[in-house]
Amino acid sequence: MREQQSLLSPAIQTYDESTLTGKTIWKFRINRLLGVGAFSKVYLATDENHGNRKSAIKMIGKAKLLKDLRMQSSFLQHPGIIQLEATMEIERHLCLVLEYVDGGELFDFVQQQGTKDSTGQVDEITVKDLFLQLVTTVQWIHEKNVVHRDLKLENILLYRNNGQLKLKVSDFGLARVIDPKQPLLSTRCGSEEYAAPEIVQGIGYDGRLTDTWACGVILYAMLVSYLPFSARDGTSLSQLFYQIVQATIRWPKDQVISSHAKQVVSSLILRQPEKRMSLADIPSLPWFQSIDSSCPPTV
Repeated sequence: MREQQSLLSPAIQTYDESTLTGKTIWKFRINRLLGVGAFSKVYLATDENHGNRKSAIKMIGKAKLLKDLRMQSSFLQHPGIIQLEATMEIERHLCLVLEYVDGGELFDFVQQQGTKDSTGQVDEITVKDLFLQLVTTVQWIHEKNVVHRDLKLENILLYRNNGQLKLKVSDFGLARVIDPKQPLLSTRCGSEEYAAPEIVQGIGYDGRLTDTWACGVILYAMLVSYLPFSARDGTSLSQLFYQIVQATIRWPKDQVISSHAKQVVSSLILRQPEKRMSLADIPSLPWFQSIDSSCPPTV
């Protein structure tokens, strides 16, 4: 695995952020803008010194990036997490040069597969495999006494390895190192539709258990192609928070979802944090032990 490089000195130059496309910054040629977030922009770039290998360059304000950099650099050795390849500085920004994977976001995959399939669903075999990858990755993060706090479909990236669909967790900008003896946090952060009841209620929360809730929300969305608690169709924020606090899971009547899959969701989306199943125990549930023939994969 490549050693992380510090590029802060050679990359200190002046660039117009609005015209980066087509420019070469140190050894990286900026190809196009991949996406814009609340605090960052991500560009697709090619490393001209290494056979035009693709990378993603994430530009963040310097103060915001320092925390993101510390978090991301701690996880270089895990296959389920986007790798930090280098860092560099551009005027008012520090930049993360990140591993690029070309399969897009899990959000887009769920939407596209749901539209393409006549059932409006991703097949359960695919969901099961991807979710197991997610659970084992998040469990590993928690073992390092780190909580992500912004797990959502958009922060999970996909790629194929020898034809098999794989995922990587990205964006550690809201992550925190916790003291396992005193794990409670107070900052309300992350995306509302993935927030656990204790977050929307504004009480102290264990980030490991709110990450666990978010995993349940992600699994539900993968199974039915939409979120269990959503502000769509004119739902106000207060109504959304009420839905979350009630933690009532409603399954669509026009879709076939195995009882074993529903059991996994129900073990994670629980109002009481302490009753949520440990991620370490999730793989032992019946859904992961056999394939339910009532939900065959789509072609």
